[in-house]
Amino acid sequence: MKTKGTSTAKSGQLDRRRFLQAGSLLGLGSMLLPNRLFAGRAAADVVGDCAPTTDDILGPYYLAGSPNTSMVAQTAEVGTRLFLSGTVLSNDCLTPVVGAKIEVWQANDAAVYDTSQDFNLRGTMYSDENGLYAFESIVPGAYLNGSQYRPKHIHYKVTKPGFPDLVTQLYFEGDPFIPADPWASQADAVLRIIPLTSIGEEAVEGQFDIVLDGFTSIKPNRYGLDGDVMPIHPNPMRDLASIHFNVFREARVELVITDTDGREIVTLINATKPQGRYTVQWDGRSGGYGGPVASGTYLVHLRMDGHMIKSQRVVRE
Repeated sequence: MKTKGTSTAKSGQLDRRRFLQAGSLLGLGSMLLPNRLFAGRAAADVVGDCAPTTDDILGPYYLAGSPNTSMVAQTAEVGTRLFLSGTVLSNDCLTPVVGAKIEVWQANDAAVYDTSQDFNLRGTMYSDENGLYAFESIVPGAYLNGSQYRPKHIHYKVTKPGFPDLVTQLYFEGDPFIPADPWASQADAVLRIIPLTSIGEEAVEGQFDIVLDGFTSIKPNRYGLDGDVMPIHPNPMRDLASIHFNVFREARVELVITDTDGREIVTLINATKPQGRYTVQWDGRSGGYGGPVASGTYLVHLRMDGHMIKSQRVVRE
């Protein structure tokens, strides 16, 4: 959104930045922020939509130890300025969670992640005594992942003793890449797709409330924290299938195709891989005699350090 801002809008943008910078100095992203940043749905509306915030993939670019700051994007960072705020709540959608650690990371305007120890476009903040948090950043770019673009998104990792860790992603209304995305298109991601409102010249704001599960237990992320295999394309396949997979930590990676009885057809990868996104192609042939396999259903398995991470079906026509 790029609209011509008025002097009032620009003043409001500067006020937001001043409060965010003050919060950054304290290491609390929202402690000194004005109430208007948190104006959003009424409590009754929140309760009406009440459900724990759903998980999403960690992705390959998480770095622990990001700085305590609510200025996730410095003022010189290229892109549309983005002000995000919200409340961390327990699973009654009313009780604020105080001191929740919120780590965020994202791509830049050109859809590139910085994985250096400069921690660019990364930050850590804590919810205040009212469960509030806020930070200033930019709207990230959408990057090509295999044959399709991932929608613009911001990664969150929320931790608080007494609650299961939450790893998730935030998306934005109107993004044309959401319907085809394997993760953003999930029905339970709807409350993580938020509208953005223009607040001045090349600046927008949004609200994202986080509802933690509220149970003291370990809740594994459904996508796993080690790796993931995306849907295979094309599927069914004839001559060639592209297999896209993510490695979230360095490990010995095996990508193996078997039949439905578990008999190995071919090993496509068996090597140590650093974290990252990878693509490999299968031509429908066996690794043993090299000939094409019969029509039918086969399984693509991702293993890391000898442990099964995920499997996907592929049909050979």
